[in-house]
Amino acid sequence: MAGRALVTGASGFIGRALTAELLRQGWSVVAVGRDAAGLPQGAEAIAVPLYDDATLNERLRDIRCDVVFHLAAYGVTPSARDPGLMFDVNVAGTAAVVRAAARIGARAVVYAGSSAEYIEAPGGTAIAEDYPITTSALYGASKAAGGLWGRAVAAQEGVVFQWLRVFGVFGPGEAPHRLFPAIAAKLTRDEPVDLSPGDQIRDLLYVDDVVSALVLGAKAALEGKAGPFNLCSGLPVSIRDVALALADALGKPRDLLRFGAISYRPDENLWLLGNAARFREATGFRPRFDIAQAARHFVRHYESPQAGERT
Repeated sequence: MAGRALVTGASGFIGRALTAELLRQGWSVVAVGRDAAGLPQGAEAIAVPLYDDATLNERLRDIRCDVVFHLAAYGVTPSARDPGLMFDVNVAGTAAVVRAAARIGARAVVYAGSSAEYIEAPGGTAIAEDYPITTSALYGASKAAGGLWGRAVAAQEGVVFQWLRVFGVFGPGEAPHRLFPAIAAKLTRDEPVDLSPGDQIRDLLYVDDVVSALVLGAKAALEGKAGPFNLCSGLPVSIRDVALALADALGKPRDLLRFGAISYRPDENLWLLGNAARFREATGFRPRFDIAQAARHFVRHYESPQAGERT
């Protein structure tokens, strides 16, 4: 399956990786972001500073696409949590993207939702798609509202709305403060890494697996199989095991990892695991990378911010 795709949020971590994967598969790609200069090479770059009807009408007036991948969002980082902007981008902006998708001839919109849409689950629970949705966490509620409103608008516009709730994602190109690059930066300098005890359980996918799954989600949408679906591994892994795998992949002593040097955050969720069965049944998706394989692949593509060269 290949065609012409439009990717919003194409300058972001997942957006850049998705654009590269689509191009590799033979797609023609329109990459959309706030600043055209920061968008991936090989795609047609379009700057869209605001996700509203007027701006999208103007910027996309000559575009035709088969599928729109909507990855743009506000509030992913805890420091960016303005409620008004969150609503404008994640809810109203999603509806505007769906309407634009219909105007440019897209048959499907693939919406990158979030595991943050769910309420916190007790330990041992694998969250399925019918698990309760949060009504108190601003970011999660905005993503859930964006999915609900976007799906309703898509039904009016005759566009398939593929809602994929993405769980943990990691890989090359993440922001430096995120777990993998933050640990790697210190280990490559042979510095100790202060960590919590590391017993938090997470559901993680390597970014290469995530973008493959997004493309499979588009294919499923065009076949009439629409979510919401969890985009996750369904496999629990501890933060301790993640850190150990990264140290081993870098060839660094494990004793540089100082587990228990810092405490858990007061509000930290110690368990987050998804149920992957519905998406696997709909698409056949299975991750290619386990944590050890992903750590080795990450190291091969990791560029040390200190040395400016590949490790």
